[in-house]
Amino acid sequence: MDPNAFNAALNAPAGSAEQFQILSELRAVLEQQQSTVPIFLTTLAPRILIQPGESVIKQWMMDLLLFGLSQSSLVVDNRAQIASSTLDAQVSLLGEQATVYVKGGINCLAASYPLLFRVLCTNRSSRQQWDTISAAKSRILAMVEDTSLALGIRLSAIKFMQRAILVQTRGVNDPRLQNKADPNLTMCPTDHPFVSAQALETEGGELLKKCVMILYTSNNADILSSLVNTLAALFKMRPTLAAIVIQAVLKWTPQVAMSGQSAMSVRSVEKSIKILLHHIYKSPQGAPYTRDIADAIQTQTARMEAAAQEARRKRALEAEAANEAAKRTKIEATPVPTPPSAPTSVNLPTSTFANFDFSTLPLPLVIDILIANLAVLSEERLASAIVARKALLGRGAVVPLAADSVLQQDGPPLVAPTPQLPVSASQLESQSQLEVQPSEPEPVVKEEPLDPLKMDIDDDDLEYEPDKLNATAQAQVEAEEEQTQIAPLDPSTFSLPTPRDLSDSARNGLVKSSVTRIWDAGEEVLGRDVKGGSEVAVGLPPEEMWMLLIVRMISRGANGGRVKDEGGDERALVHNLAFREDGMRQMLLDYLLGDFGGRIRLAIVWMNEEWYNDRIQAKHDPSRERQYDIWLGRLASSLKARLEPKDKTFAKFLMELPSIPPNVLSLCRELAETPQQMGIGFAALREFIQLRPPVRPEAMRILLDLTAHPEKVTRNAAINTVRRWVPDVEPMNMGITSFAKKLLEQLQEGRHPFEEHEFPRYLPPKLELPAKKAEVIQHVELMFALSVRVPAFLDEIFAAYVHMEVSVQEAMQDLLAPLVRSLGPTNGKLLSLIKTFEPGAESLILRIIKILTENGRPNANLVALVKELISERNLDARFLMPIIGEMDKPDIVKNLPRIVSMLNGKPEPKALVKSAFQAIVAAPPESFTKGSSNQPRMKQSEQLTPVDLMVLLHEDKEIGIKPAMEAIGICFQIVDVFRSDVLAAVMQQLLDSATLPTLFLRTVIQAVTTYKNLVGFVSTTLLSRLITKKVWTNPPLWEGFIRCAKVIAPASFGALLQLPREQLKELISKQPALKEDLREYVVRRAGPKARLLEVFSDQPDPPPSAAPPDSAPPTAQGDAA
Repeated sequence: MDPNAFNAALNAPAGSAEQFQILSELRAVLEQQQSTVPIFLTTLAPRILIQPGESVIKQWMMDLLLFGLSQSSLVVDNRAQIASSTLDAQVSLLGEQATVYVKGGINCLAASYPLLFRVLCTNRSSRQQWDTISAAKSRILAMVEDTSLALGIRLSAIKFMQRAILVQTRGVNDPRLQNKADPNLTMCPTDHPFVSAQALETEGGELLKKCVMILYTSNNADILSSLVNTLAALFKMRPTLAAIVIQAVLKWTPQVAMSGQSAMSVRSVEKSIKILLHHIYKSPQGAPYTRDIADAIQTQTARMEAAAQEARRKRALEAEAANEAAKRTKIEATPVPTPPSAPTSVNLPTSTFANFDFSTLPLPLVIDILIANLAVLSEERLASAIVARKALLGRGAVVPLAADSVLQQDGPPLVAPTPQLPVSASQLESQSQLEVQPSEPEPVVKEEPLDPLKMDIDDDDLEYEPDKLNATAQAQVEAEEEQTQIAPLDPSTFSLPTPRDLSDSARNGLVKSSVTRIWDAGEEVLGRDVKGGSEVAVGLPPEEMWMLLIVRMISRGANGGRVKDEGGDERALVHNLAFREDGMRQMLLDYLLGDFGGRIRLAIVWMNEEWYNDRIQAKHDPSRERQYDIWLGRLASSLKARLEPKDKTFAKFLMELPSIPPNVLSLCRELAETPQQMGIGFAALREFIQLRPPVRPEAMRILLDLTAHPEKVTRNAAINTVRRWVPDVEPMNMGITSFAKKLLEQLQEGRHPFEEHEFPRYLPPKLELPAKKAEVIQHVELMFALSVRVPAFLDEIFAAYVHMEVSVQEAMQDLLAPLVRSLGPTNGKLLSLIKTFEPGAESLILRIIKILTENGRPNANLVALVKELISERNLDARFLMPIIGEMDKPDIVKNLPRIVSMLNGKPEPKALVKSAFQAIVAAPPESFTKGSSNQPRMKQSEQLTPVDLMVLLHEDKEIGIKPAMEAIGICFQIVDVFRSDVLAAVMQQLLDSATLPTLFLRTVIQAVTTYKNLVGFVSTTLLSRLITKKVWTNPPLWEGFIRCAKVIAPASFGALLQLPREQLKELISKQPALKEDLREYVVRRAGPKARLLEVFSDQPDPPPSAAPPDSAPPTAQGDAA
């Protein structure tokens, strides 16, 4: 092989004959030297196939790649290498615009899928290739039922589906009988890391069900034939599927899906089914179903024969109807004897067919005879025969001179007998030779033209009485022989006189009656053909020519229209003509509106004719008004009020139009804004964008405007329409993404991305602050929807958020919730954005973290990420709240001051801290038998006990007094956790510490106030321990002691009497209300009282002073602790 051959093809002019020749020769060489094909393809195919656009070399390379993948003479490993190295290039072909490349890509992937499956079953490290081929498989399988795609693409997709079913089902289990060239699930190990044999087998079964479903529902003969071939391959290569295939084929009948299709299409599919049944009948797998198959074949044969007989019967009826029509025409046009003509030397040739009535022959046979005779004639002989025929017609026509006297009689006008036409080439030639012989000169008479209006006698006014008509005609001839002479009239020189002018009313009545007769006669044909298809633009059959007759008579009848600058009578004449034309057009419009669905073909023909006529007239009169735009607008506006919600005819009608004026696009916008008709409007706009490049920019502008519509239903419908083109379909993708970015930028302070002429129709001119959520969502919902398909757009959202006003940011946080939930906590792009967010986006990140952790246990990666953010960026405690339940005890203790520092007396922080306490505190042991409403999400050993939390709140130096007081109050609100026994343990542990915390006695007072059963413990144990610790040496604690004693009095009197004399007097002086009760308590108390009563004497005492460190209490009561 010449190594420079391919370079020569690249350097040759694109699409030239030279390039074709070089590539053809190179292909022949490669097919002969197949060992070079793998090297050639693995090196060059990936670079050539990914090039944009269409080229001869690209298509040549694609065909060569298919050859290399499917050629059985190549080693399987080499073909697998080709498939592996060109996989990305094959997948890229699926996104091409040209059908030929999409088909080629599907065919290549159909050949690659079994090869790659075989390799990946043993290669456990190439997960990316498997993901790529799996994604391509999903795209291709979706094309099978997509009726909007070309038929060739769907057929290729069915071929791919066949390969997928073969691969994803099990072959022969015996390893000795397995075919390496037939990859299947038996080759896949059960412990494969990324190829799930069970999932593939399930999908293969679903694909087989889809084949059967399409077989029973599709009415396309090509699709059905392709499916029959697919089932044949499955039956042959997968014996385990034989029963399913046989049952599917046995139960198929054309009435299931092909009702209404042509007999030829039904017969084609029937033949394919019959061939498959015969193949199954002869195969070993079909042995158990022999009887059923034989019955099915017999039934199908009878059904096909009945269909054939019905077709023959219809053809016979059509031929008979044609014969009857010919005979009826012959009878109605009864020839009338003519007066003898001048002698002529022409002798007509005789023939064996002279007396044969050719009108009895079917029309197709007559056409075949004419074509066969014309085919054997030379041009010279045909030209001479035509000249002779014209001369014969010129001499054979006779016209009476006294025309008026004849027309006043009751008989029909006189006509010349029509000469017999030759029926063969030889007769035509002989006649031409006879015609050129000289003849005697005929007498010249004065020619007087007849008034055709006076000669027009309606056939309905004549009674068919042959004898009477013949007698009358003969009498007329005899009378005229005596009075007139007749002379031949040459038709080539004859001209009709000016027709009699009719009034406007008469003219309009005549036109209307003619149009009515035409469409009444053709409506049945039209209705029948509309059901069969919509091919009306080219090649109308003869029976549909009535449509062209109507529309051309209306659009071109007066060969005029509107004029803007004319004067005098000419302007008045044209205006009258245009007025009459408008009346006829209105009549046609009313007729179409009566049944638009059944008369859509007439509407399409009319609009195309109007458009074409406008172009013709514009060459002569550029100022002429365009009737196409006027009447299309009227038709579309009238249809708008009549369209049903699921109507499809309107969009089909618009797609057949030659041009789309702006008023029609505006109508589509109005339909899209109407809830009941929005499906019609969006379907039309979508088709315009996909299939009509001239109107694509304006249609896209309308559709993008609707993505920012204030109504949610309309906005969502528009967004669902445009996002199908992102990110793969250009140029739509570029326009959509640019518009979405500008909408987002419009929310940023000081930004105005839209030009004045392109500002979205439905957006407010200026965003009023504080922003309303309904207006914000108009700007961002399109970008949110696109972010699901293209996660990279999240960068745009996060970057724009920082520059938004606070009220807009708050609205954004709420609106982002559905998008964040759909992405989930495992989305890599979302986690990356959380890690790298810009300063100013803290509120958005916090909202996202809350959304990701609101249901279920937080993701471990998310927890680690939040911990890292808090550590690195010193974020506030709100970021801890969503993940606090997943933190271990050291982290909780470390971050507890940060959590409590949030408290500021407001309800919102208090609720957050309460939820955090409920998450980090383990319920007391008794609650486990009853069930805890807290439902901790981690092990109890990793949580704090209620006692631990209370002690930390009292002793942690980093927690301020006020936040600690509020946090302790929150603990008392969690009554199911901080019960009286828990609080007793807390007080005991705090009492045992070396240094009593400042808030200790405040907590004691709160505890005895909340739980009265703690009064005994406090009065007998806690107060006595405090006296032992000389609580009066700490002024804040001493104040708390005095208040606590008052709260639990008189239970505290026993402990108070343990105080030294000076401290007892100070307590009485600060709480005078206790003095009398305490005195009575001392009086009633047994034992020495004199010294204690001195404390209550009214004599003034020296100011109290702190007792010396070694002073002892006045009584010798032991410490209860």
